[in-house]
Amino acid sequence: MNARLVNTIFALEDLQHQWMLVQSIQMDNSIYENVDKSGVDKSSDEQCKNLLHFIPFQKSSSSIWESQGAFRYSLVKWTMDMLYASVGTAIKVTKSHKQRQNSIMLPITAAAAASYYALVGPSKRSAEFVSSEANDLIRNAWGVVSLPAIKTLSLQASRLLKGAAIAERIKICGVSCFILSKNPCPVLATAIKRYRRQQQRKLSRLSTILEYDESSSQRAVNINDYPKKDVIFHLTGGGFFAHTIAGDVPYLLDWSSATEAVVICPEYALLPEHTFPIAIEEITRVYTALVTGSSTTLLGLGFRVDRIIVTGESTGGNLAASLCVKLCIDGLVNVEELTNVKRLRQARDETLSPSTSLSPSSSICDSEDNFDDDPSQGNARGMNRLPDALMLCCPALNLSLELSPSRVLGTREAVLPSSLISTISDAYVHNLQISKRDPIVSPYYAPDEILRIFPPTLLYASSEDPLLDDSVHFNARLRSNGVDSDLRAAQNLPHAYWGLGTAGFPEARKVQRECEKWMVKQLKEHP
Repeated sequence: MNARLVNTIFALEDLQHQWMLVQSIQMDNSIYENVDKSGVDKSSDEQCKNLLHFIPFQKSSSSIWESQGAFRYSLVKWTMDMLYASVGTAIKVTKSHKQRQNSIMLPITAAAAASYYALVGPSKRSAEFVSSEANDLIRNAWGVVSLPAIKTLSLQASRLLKGAAIAERIKICGVSCFILSKNPCPVLATAIKRYRRQQQRKLSRLSTILEYDESSSQRAVNINDYPKKDVIFHLTGGGFFAHTIAGDVPYLLDWSSATEAVVICPEYALLPEHTFPIAIEEITRVYTALVTGSSTTLLGLGFRVDRIIVTGESTGGNLAASLCVKLCIDGLVNVEELTNVKRLRQARDETLSPSTSLSPSSSICDSEDNFDDDPSQGNARGMNRLPDALMLCCPALNLSLELSPSRVLGTREAVLPSSLISTISDAYVHNLQISKRDPIVSPYYAPDEILRIFPPTLLYASSEDPLLDDSVHFNARLRSNGVDSDLRAAQNLPHAYWGLGTAGFPEARKVQRECEKWMVKQLKEHP
C-alpha cells in the first residue's frame, strides 16, 4: 500500500509539473496557425487543453515488462538523474566555499552524493535541481566531458582503440580545431608536423627561419598545387556550455573511414563568458577559410577542400543550420544567383524524361548550360559557398519558448528536460535587444528565400526528444521549398544520441550506419 501511495504521489507531482509548464509559457497563435492545416483559430485555453491529451501518467512498472529498448532508455534516464542530482547537491553544498576550494570540493561532494542517491533514488532531487540550479548544473554536469584533460585523453584513445591515422588539434583562424582521419593522409600529416615545429619554435623563442609565418598568407599560393580532399565539418553539442567532442570522436572516425573524408571539429567559444553571436562568428570564420582555400589554411592543412558536409548535434545542430542562414544573410554567398541556378536546374530536370538514356561518353553537363562552375559548387578559388550537404541530430532549431506537444512530453526527458531549454536559450541570447526569433539565433524562423537554397538535408530526431516538433516543422518547410530533405526518428533513444552507438545501443548503431551511407551517397552523387 505504501508503495502505491508513493507512486501516486510521484505521478501527481509529474502531472502538476507538466501542467505548470503548459500554463507558464505563452502560446504563440501565429505558429499554430501555420501548423494547423484546418485553418481553425484556436484560443490559448483550447490549445492547452489539447496539449494535455499528450501528457502520459507516469507508471511504475518493472523493467521485465518493458522492451529492451525501453529498459535501455530507463537506464540512461537513471544515469542522468544521478548526474544531475549529485552535481546539483555538490553545487548547493559548496556554494559558500571559495572558488579555489570549490574546484576541489565539488567532485568530492558529488561523488559522496551519488553514493547516497544510488540508495534512495535520484529522480526527485534531479527534477528539483534542473528547475532551480539549471545554469550552474549544465556547466558543471555537462562540462566534465569538456575538460582539456578529457579532450586530450580522447585523442590519445582514438589512436590506440580506433586506429586513427590522424588525431590532432590545430588552430584555424585562431580557433582550436580537432582534426581527425581514420585513413592515412600524407599531405595533412606533413602539414600538421610543420605546424607542430612552428609552435615549438615560437615557444622556445628560437631565432630560426620559420617554415611559414604570418606573411605567408600575403604571398601568392597556387591552389592547383594542393590535392583535393572531402571534409566533414562537425559542430558538437553541449548546450553552448560544453563541447561533447570527447564522446563524438569514436563515431566521427567511423564516418571518416566510410567516407574517406577528414573531420574538422572547431572548439567554438562557450557560455557563460561568450554569448551570441561569438560562437557562430568563429564557426563562420573557420568554415569560410576552409571553402575559400585561403593561403594560411592551405599551408596549415596541406590540401584544399573539395566537398564539405556540415554536421551538428543538439546545439551544434543549431549552429550548423545557423551557419547556412548566416552565409546568406551576411551576403557571404549570392542568394539571388543561387536561387536562379537552382531554378534553372529544376527546369532542366523537368525537361528530361525518366527514360532519357545517356551514353558513357555523354553527360548532362555537356550541354550548353554547364552548371559545374556555379557558385553553389564553389569551384572558383576564393568563392564562398553553402555546404554540399547538411546532417543534423536533435537540432535546437528554435530557441524561443513557444510551446509544442513534444516540449510538453519532454518535461522529464533523460538528457534535456524541457526546463533546460529556456535556461540555455536565456544564457545564449543574453542581450535583450536580440530577438530569439532572429534567423541566425533560431534557424526555425529563416525566410523561405533562404530555405529554398539549402543543401540536401538529413535530420535525425528522437520520439522522446522535446525538440522533435521543431525538426518536424523545419523539415516540412524545407520540403515545401523544394529542398531534398528527410527526417528520420528513432525510438527509445534520448536527446543527442549519436554517441550512444559506441556505448552499445543497437538503435544508435543503426543510425550511425544510415548516416555513413547517406554521406557516402552525397559525396558520390556530387563528385
